[in-house]
Amino acid sequence: MKKLSWTVAAILSTWLVFATGTFAGQTVLDEILTAKTIVVSTDANYAPQSFLNEKGDLEGFDVSVAKEVAKRLGVSVKFVTPDWDLITAGKWGKRWDLSIGSMTPTRERKKALLFTLPYYSSPAQFAVHKDNTTIKSLADLAGKKIGVASETTNERYLQKDLEIEDVKIVFQDWEAGDLVTYPTDANHIEDLSLGDGARLDAIFTSRQTLAEAIRSGCKNGCPIKMLGDPPYYEPLSFALDKSRANSQPLVDRLNEIIRAMNADGTLVALSDKFYHTNLIPKL
Repeated sequence: MKKLSWTVAAILSTWLVFATGTFAGQTVLDEILTAKTIVVSTDANYAPQSFLNEKGDLEGFDVSVAKEVAKRLGVSVKFVTPDWDLITAGKWGKRWDLSIGSMTPTRERKKALLFTLPYYSSPAQFAVHKDNTTIKSLADLAGKKIGVASETTNERYLQKDLEIEDVKIVFQDWEAGDLVTYPTDANHIEDLSLGDGARLDAIFTSRQTLAEAIRSGCKNGCPIKMLGDPPYYEPLSFALDKSRANSQPLVDRLNEIIRAMNADGTLVALSDKFYHTNLIPKL
């Protein structure tokens, strides 16, 4: 009877390993170290954070940060590029382990995701077409058609329901005439570039995204200009799926890596390389 029980237990244990791909109680960090690969989600069209270069390879600040994180974990990195709304929704089903995509840890997102310490900060920024002469301040945007990437803090700000812990948000006292949402920031930048008021009157994104678009010329010319001062600054963190059990050890290890990359100047060097300025907070 005892021998039979041990046999049954062994069979069940073997079945559990094959069914789940891991031992019960194994942490996400353990899984990654065992697989020797970390799967990171990011955006393929979000320069200079992440973009496809001429060779078709991912490049950018977030991509470089992810590669350095993988190096310090002692594993290789694999990138995937799901839609942003799928990333922020959580419940990833182990399709990827980590998001390194310049995400702000809002109260709403914390319902579905776990966040690390911030690895850099981002000023939000409005812009108009270079030929525009009537919109001279943020107040002049009242009633205008404004483009913004969907499911972003920028959209939440314009809808006046953005909440970021430890960040005081002061909303504008005007309403947009029409808020046009896009899958990613590059799309509304392209539409604004078509002409003053042709499709949009203004856009709202991060200052570094606009700076890169203006610097690079948006590939086919980028006649846009920044408008006013940043209405707020936001901390940006790595994100993990809250529904995936035993994720906290990975959060703790990532925080150690962020602190080390902050202390040894790695993050500052990458910020200078891709943003031409230091956007790294002191931890």
